[in-house]
Amino acid sequence: MATREVIDVNRIGISYLRAGDGPPIVMLHGIGGNATQFQHQIDALADAWTVIAWDAPGYGGSGDPGGDWLMADYAAALAGMLDALDLGQIHLLGQSWGGVLAQTFVGLFPERVRSLVLSDTSMGGRSQPEAERLASLSARLSALETMTPAEMAQARTPAVLGPNPSAEASREAEAMMAQIRPTGYRRAAIALAEADTRAVHAHNHAPTLILAGEHDRIVPPSTAAALHAAIPDSQLITIPHTGHLSGQEDPVAYNAALRRFLEQADGS
Repeated sequence: MATREVIDVNRIGISYLRAGDGPPIVMLHGIGGNATQFQHQIDALADAWTVIAWDAPGYGGSGDPGGDWLMADYAAALAGMLDALDLGQIHLLGQSWGGVLAQTFVGLFPERVRSLVLSDTSMGGRSQPEAERLASLSARLSALETMTPAEMAQARTPAVLGPNPSAEASREAEAMMAQIRPTGYRRAAIALAEADTRAVHAHNHAPTLILAGEHDRIVPPSTAAALHAAIPDSQLITIPHTGHLSGQEDPVAYNAALRRFLEQADGS
């Protein structure tokens, strides 16, 4: 059973879920998520790992970031949380927005990352064509101005799942996205649009697993293939029949791939 804890990092309360006892794996949610995005992973992996899923600043039970943060600021907050929890090297998993943050973190703090899992993610907005980058940011900011979080969640849920999602996966995704806080979401959207992790990967020596939903319409499989090509010796695994939230939509297949990778990284 996961417990929720809050720790002060540079005057920002950071909330996180924690369960298990073993080598630590820290999980970073997507732009429409929060720590509960990883409940299926917490339940499955806490038998062998200490699983920590944070609420990024501006999300869930965490305080708002001060000012207009970029990905490096979120990475510094994450490093502060790890210091406060007395965690040295970690396995690091990032989903979507959290995957761009995870890449930023490994670029800034390579010695702290034992292994890296990049799930349904990209190399940041600045790695995309400029028109595409600006259109994506504009769509997110416009949605904030014209819809409530609940309305955004209802409109967005079909796009983040595969063609035949279960009713449970749909309910989970919509309920999670309805919890976004506009200030946190806006700052995260701008940070994502400004991010570019392409220079990180030539120097990334952490064992890396890339997980991709077969029918991801937000970050298409071609983007996962580009990540795989950019990261030396990385592994790429596609989760069949799933969309952007592959770990929520098919946690059995997702968790099996994740467990195999973590066991390899730990030398089991």
